[in-house]
Amino acid sequence: MKLDQRCDETEEKTSTSNPTGSTGLLNLPLNEVVGSFSPEKKCVLRFSQNIEIEERMKCSEEMNIEDRGNEFQKSEVNFTGIAEGFNISVAYKDEKEAYEAFCTYAHNNGFSVRKDHHSFWPNSRKIKSKDFVCSKAGFKKQTDLNSQKKCRRSETRTGCPCLIRFAVDEDGNWTVKKFIESHNHDLARLEDLHLLRSCRNIDDERASVLKSMTEAGIRTVDAFSYLADEVGGVENLGFLKMDAYNFIQKEKRSKIEFGDTNALIQLFKDRQVDDSMFAWDVQFDEFDSLLNFFWVDGMSRIDYDCFGDVVIFDTSYRLNKYNLVCAPFVGVNNHWQNILLGVAFLSEETIESFTWLFTTFLRIMGDKHPLTIFTDQDQAMSRAIEVALPHTRHRLCQWHIAKKVPSKVACFNSNNKVRGLFYKCMSKCDSEVEFERSWNEMILEGNLQTHEWLGDLYKIRSKWSTAFNKEYFSMGILSTQRSECTNNVCHGISKPTSSITECFLGLEKIITNWRRNEQDEDHKCRQSEIVPVIRSSSILKQAARFYSRKLYSFFEEEFLHGVGGMSIDFVSNDSSKFLVNYTENKDQSNPWVVHFDSTDCTIQCTCKKFETMGLLCCHSMRVLRQLDIVKIPEKYLMLRWSAKARKSFYSGYVGLGKGTDCGSGFIFRNHISRFAYQISTRAQGNELAEQYMLGAMKDMAENIDLLVEGKMTNSNFICKSKSRAAPVSAFKDPQKRRPKGISNARLKGYWEKKKQKKRPSIISKNTLEKGIDIPSPSPEVYIPSMPECFTEDFINRRKTREDGSPYTPYTRMMMDSFTSELEF
Repeated sequence: MKLDQRCDETEEKTSTSNPTGSTGLLNLPLNEVVGSFSPEKKCVLRFSQNIEIEERMKCSEEMNIEDRGNEFQKSEVNFTGIAEGFNISVAYKDEKEAYEAFCTYAHNNGFSVRKDHHSFWPNSRKIKSKDFVCSKAGFKKQTDLNSQKKCRRSETRTGCPCLIRFAVDEDGNWTVKKFIESHNHDLARLEDLHLLRSCRNIDDERASVLKSMTEAGIRTVDAFSYLADEVGGVENLGFLKMDAYNFIQKEKRSKIEFGDTNALIQLFKDRQVDDSMFAWDVQFDEFDSLLNFFWVDGMSRIDYDCFGDVVIFDTSYRLNKYNLVCAPFVGVNNHWQNILLGVAFLSEETIESFTWLFTTFLRIMGDKHPLTIFTDQDQAMSRAIEVALPHTRHRLCQWHIAKKVPSKVACFNSNNKVRGLFYKCMSKCDSEVEFERSWNEMILEGNLQTHEWLGDLYKIRSKWSTAFNKEYFSMGILSTQRSECTNNVCHGISKPTSSITECFLGLEKIITNWRRNEQDEDHKCRQSEIVPVIRSSSILKQAARFYSRKLYSFFEEEFLHGVGGMSIDFVSNDSSKFLVNYTENKDQSNPWVVHFDSTDCTIQCTCKKFETMGLLCCHSMRVLRQLDIVKIPEKYLMLRWSAKARKSFYSGYVGLGKGTDCGSGFIFRNHISRFAYQISTRAQGNELAEQYMLGAMKDMAENIDLLVEGKMTNSNFICKSKSRAAPVSAFKDPQKRRPKGISNARLKGYWEKKKQKKRPSIISKNTLEKGIDIPSPSPEVYIPSMPECFTEDFINRRKTREDGSPYTPYTRMMMDSFTSELEF
């Protein structure tokens, strides 16, 4: 109070000594004085103006002047209406309003603002005073210049004296108590105002655009460039590229505020509330860290019911900050499109992990085994499939095997005949006998009788050669290429720094896009008719009405190839056996044998295309044409490939289950629940359809009660996965895992890998002359792979040479050097 009174008395004396008003800069309108000056001249003008103020308004020596590390002395002065664009006499209702007002003033004048010291009322946490200063006020703490830093920032502070102090009364009103306008540095130019830190801000509209574009897979830098172009340049945008990156990273961190694992489990629970058929399962280690997890939504379970006969399982994708393996279960729908049947993330590729995953997958899918599963050549995976999926045919990816052959077999690239016979053994043999003959010929041609890798490959020939899988449905797939296409898509939504929560959300977007593509293809099948290439062909017309567009193209190709490119060399007397061969180059291939039974229209070919693909082969087409059969037998129109596969699958279930055990118990309830789920999904969003479905279900419930004489059915029949009920903060994030094929070295993070290796520091001669103590390396260094010549035992054993001369200390010197370098 005394200080304020002395300042007021000094001001009154000054006013009395100049009652008419000064003719200096203070009494002139500031806009008229500085309107035509450049920013540099404005800075000098404000600097001289404040010197004049301080000379006229000096307080006594007893005043406590706060030192801010600059050359200027400040005094508490009550200004009234002398600041450019800032009204000092205005009272503000809160800190935000006061801060924004001063930031606006600072932005118009070319400097940035930083929040500084504040004080509180006694025995309270209410603010009494608050200082806002120029961003260049004060000086940074001096750091050790000898310390090594990755990036040494430039010094930006100059000890600027600019300050405004707000006093806050007990009612919360903010008024200016002290204001110093002078600067000791150049102010920002008009074209550089957007670089001022306190003036940069991302408004809600642009923040929403940034968030939406990055979630759609657009890079942050591209989204920023779009927003900048929209407003005519970065200077008009209000924030920088760095601010955009920081905003996106902040949004990502907010999703895993309570930990990555806990955020993922909470997402699973939220999805299960919205989707009653959503199922998930997790596995933890003894430290409650996440090991493995698997999830599948309701539509994927329905897809597995319809198209779960062939599954492609691949674990080659590993791109997240925990190095977890992304293991998707991929299937093929009736449009020859990929469908996702479930996704798992595994910490380790061990027998235990794969066994847990396949067992969980089978349990959630209602214990329905796939007919065939394709994987890569992994022994742990093979053992787990034998345990968990004993009724499933295990096939290996031919692409992975073909990729290894050139590096394993020396004569593969140089001997064309060996290469051709190997490819024939993979997919061109129609029988096991033909495979054995071709394999033996290849071994003799390349002199490979003792080749170990080929011997191991021959032992598992039933898993990779098509000659041993003619009786198993596989859709003609030879590799896990479809799953690798999924990995390629995942690469666009996942990065080495991505969390598992981000991976889960990205995979959901992929599933949504795939299902949208499937719906588009369904629409085309419903709204258009396929025009056969031969319009007068009744077989093609029948196929066009039944098959989907993509499968019809496969069928039409087989039909044309059979009718136009095949000839019949032999026909039995009863027309039950046919020998079919190419029209040209007959001597270069063996004929195919086709058997036909006229009693039930059964046709079988030795190529087994219908058994593996579900489509009649070109050889059978040629026989049907020879017999003048104008209609495909219904048994050879596989429901799986029809344009209405989903609808036909569920509508035909009652007839299939009649009189069998599959219509009762768990399988019946599971099937009906999925059927109801599919119908409700189609009705969702249409008010009339929703009302009709609810009314029909009520009527159906009343009729069922009458049929079962009032007995209630168990409504809780949906297969739900087991989850551990625990507090949200009880689980820990997974630990970083080491991929297969990596050495036993310490795992490094993503940013650590990008760092350049530091060169070892060299001790200078001056350092040694000054006698500075240099810490010596610890003698207890564990070297897991030290050569024998560097060990103590080897040195002790060999004190002397074989001729009796003393052993030189070279090995000891090498060991010391090697140990010191490793410890460094």
